[in-house]
Amino acid sequence: IGYEHEKLGIDPHVFETASLAYLGLALGGSDQTILVTGESGAGKTETIKIVMNHLATVERSRPNWPESDRDMDSEHGSDTVNRVLRANTVFEAFGNAKTLRNDNSSRFGKFTQLQFDVEDTSYANLNGRAIPSCLLAGSKCITYLLEKSRVVSVSQGERTYHIFYQLLEAPNEIKKDIWEEGLVGASTADFNYLSTSSAQEHGFDSGEEWIETVDALSTFGIKGDAFFDVMRSLCIILQLGNLTFEPEVVYGEERSSISSIEALEKLSTLIGVPESEIETAMTKRFMMTRGEEFTISLKDTEARDGCDALAKEIYARVFDYLVRNINECTEPKGSAGGFYGTISLLDIFGFESFQVNRFEQLCINYANERLQQKYVVDNFRAIKVEYEEEGINVFDFSLIDNSDVMDLLEGKMGLMVQLNEECVRPNGGDESFVYKLKVVCSDSNRLIQDNLHRPYEFGIRHYAAPIKYDARKFIERNLDKIPNDLLKCACHSANPLIRQEFQRLSDSLKEGQSTGLKKRSAATKHLVATKFRSQLTSLMSIIEESRTRYIRCVKPNKVMRPRTLDHAHTVSQL
Repeated sequence: IGYEHEKLGIDPHVFETASLAYLGLALGGSDQTILVTGESGAGKTETIKIVMNHLATVERSRPNWPESDRDMDSEHGSDTVNRVLRANTVFEAFGNAKTLRNDNSSRFGKFTQLQFDVEDTSYANLNGRAIPSCLLAGSKCITYLLEKSRVVSVSQGERTYHIFYQLLEAPNEIKKDIWEEGLVGASTADFNYLSTSSAQEHGFDSGEEWIETVDALSTFGIKGDAFFDVMRSLCIILQLGNLTFEPEVVYGEERSSISSIEALEKLSTLIGVPESEIETAMTKRFMMTRGEEFTISLKDTEARDGCDALAKEIYARVFDYLVRNINECTEPKGSAGGFYGTISLLDIFGFESFQVNRFEQLCINYANERLQQKYVVDNFRAIKVEYEEEGINVFDFSLIDNSDVMDLLEGKMGLMVQLNEECVRPNGGDESFVYKLKVVCSDSNRLIQDNLHRPYEFGIRHYAAPIKYDARKFIERNLDKIPNDLLKCACHSANPLIRQEFQRLSDSLKEGQSTGLKKRSAATKHLVATKFRSQLTSLMSIIEESRTRYIRCVKPNKVMRPRTLDHAHTVSQL
């Protein structure tokens, strides 16, 4: 049936791509990567699940597969396979959300390496197997750029992460054990972070999804006290959203105080920190200058921003904790041969264009530009040289070549450099960043400079479409800093998960300061754009060393309706 050929002789299909990757590893011995691309809502996450399920269970189709393994209670006949596949349930609950374009949008990037024990070819031949066996030994997952801002604010018609709605649909018996005072009988209207959206609830069965999530968490050892620590951390986030601040003027100085006393009392009980310590950390900043410590009182808007920053950081720390636990449970403990072959799957955010595009959209579209560049190199440049040598006319290569966009984004004086420079400059601002970008990169035909742009707006002609960006809060989101007062407050929490995770964060920040962050290059090391660019570079290096295959998901319409084809929209993606 054509195992030795590049194609299996059937129409292009995700099962064909998965099978070819498996055969490439088994017969060729070379690591494989499958890149799944497409715009938001095109079906990347579902496609990845189909491919993972196929690769994880394909060995069971062999006639010599042990009957004892087939009859295991585990759905897929193997504890290892079960753990690897159940990770998807946890990632969807904590990392996916409803957006205007997709009811189950991945709000983070995920690179999963499936690790296989590959049988030696000579041993397989001795046992009469033309294709060596590849037994799934485990997996490792690397995540990218979780959209933390979604925790505290969403656009109209969207929702925050699924897990919050699942928590509200949990049985009352469990709610009592988690947080009786605030969860029993509660709805989205009782929490400010959940009540700001007008998204419809139809199409979601949060109660059933809750059962699946709890079951999946237990697979990775998150049960008992560990489970309650995670869920109470989510409750702390929700309660932070219920704090309200009111302005005060004392001796002519603008200050703020927490006006929601009952909400503060509930938060204090949940997080295990005295009310006075919470209010001080929220409304004041302790500064050290030339060996002298002094206190600055915050305005109500500044206090609200700090409160939101703490909520976002708690969620990010919970997410990282889950990723570590999943990897500890799914990574193989040892191999007789000391080597694992890998088939890697990349599920990364699709190209995004909204009415208002912010820092997150810039990072997402930057990642898509990097993948587009890889795709162009793999599929077109080699063919272009070959055709030109043979005198064959080729289409205008500039239509798909995005190297000039990459120069604008990550060149020596490109957007990333300009943004990082503005972040480490004293009193750097969003409008100043946009002004310098338009001056320094004025010769780039990919940078859109419109006279009607506001001082904080700029545009980029991406490979997929021209996008206008709103640079307000670019500096803040790239810095991604939590105030030291709030960091210390979280380190005092009675919740073990929050206390340990924030202590880990505090230690890493101290380590960075002790290595001398005075130098500008070192000062930009912990910025979001720098870390994300470094992650992408590392990711592309892994991909370069493997045989790359592509699955392109095409979204047939903009209204998320089955059996409906919008021809213009579909063709635009090709």
